[in-house]
Amino acid sequence: GSGVLSLCEARGSARLIRPCGEATPPVPALVANLHLYGRISAGAFVPNGRAEFFGRQESGKAAESVKDRGRRLLFQLYVAVGLRGPLACSEEPRRPSVLAGDSRGCLSFQANVASLAGLSRGKRVALTALGVLTVGGAGLAWALHKAVNASELELHPPSYPWSHGGFLTALDHSSVRRGYQVYKQVCSACHTMEYMCFRNLVGATHTEAEAKALAEEVEVQDGPNENGEMFMRPGKLFDRFPSPYPNSEAARAANNGALPPDLTLILKARHGGEDYVFSLLTGYCDPPAGVPVREGLYYNPYFSGQAIAMAPPIYNDIVEYDDGTPATMSQIAKDVCTFLRWAGEPEFDDRKRIGLKAVLIGAMILPFVYYLTKHRFSVALSRKMFYQRRD
Repeated sequence: GSGVLSLCEARGSARLIRPCGEATPPVPALVANLHLYGRISAGAFVPNGRAEFFGRQESGKAAESVKDRGRRLLFQLYVAVGLRGPLACSEEPRRPSVLAGDSRGCLSFQANVASLAGLSRGKRVALTALGVLTVGGAGLAWALHKAVNASELELHPPSYPWSHGGFLTALDHSSVRRGYQVYKQVCSACHTMEYMCFRNLVGATHTEAEAKALAEEVEVQDGPNENGEMFMRPGKLFDRFPSPYPNSEAARAANNGALPPDLTLILKARHGGEDYVFSLLTGYCDPPAGVPVREGLYYNPYFSGQAIAMAPPIYNDIVEYDDGTPATMSQIAKDVCTFLRWAGEPEFDDRKRIGLKAVLIGAMILPFVYYLTKHRFSVALSRKMFYQRRD
């Protein structure tokens, strides 16, 4: 007779029903007894007869067979117990793969015979050498990209250990305040920050009273008044940082045709971020022998083309910090880079704080969700219901 394999969907268990009313063997005995109901042919298990998968019954009538569900559960069962003993064609275990059955529900399971152990020695050596060359070539390309990453003679800036570079580290707001002082006294003579307002300084670098005092130092054109005339007034918190030039053409004319970029998003617009700007500010040097530099330009190996129209902007003691920090060139460059990072991402600290909270909450919720999905609701999630029309 033919054996019938019944899979219980609700619990995901399986049992083999022998013909002629014999007792059902337990799952561990399935491998030892399954050969009674099938055979191995060309590396595939072929059952004697039909393997039927039963779903829920309605009105005493057998429902439609759930083929896909049965194939997957039977495949998982074979993977769990392995194909050894009377089912195997050899002593080596085989991993079965499910093949599509025909319309009558017959299934076949083909063993995976294309394993590395079945290859010849020469093929194994060739595959190993190919893998080593592929991984080695990819690693070499990545190392060269990180080490060079330059066009012509342009230097790639080194990676500096910024205090805010970690996942759980925040900006040094004392450095941000000093960086604003550098921008105000040095950088604002040529560069704009048109997307920054004085109100952005409140709570980040200055108090509200200090920010108001800084805004009132600036004369802003406003109007028209009741007479239709424009007038000048002291700045307020909602005013933007003042621009050193009335328009871009005036900026080009004052800088030998070069337009000084806006610094609000400069770290996002330049590859390397803080590393690039820090290296650019501190990287001015004499050109090497044989490298001509046009008059009005300055040699900087970190700038694209090595010739930059901006003169060396910082040097030791160019500013005097309010908090007494020594104003060395590297300290000034570090502070202005930190300030520019904050200007481009005012939400920098809040984003990291929210991310940390999300990770902690997710770590507590995910195990609970996994438990409910795999255990509490397993019956409901694996159930398939059929409805019959009543005419």
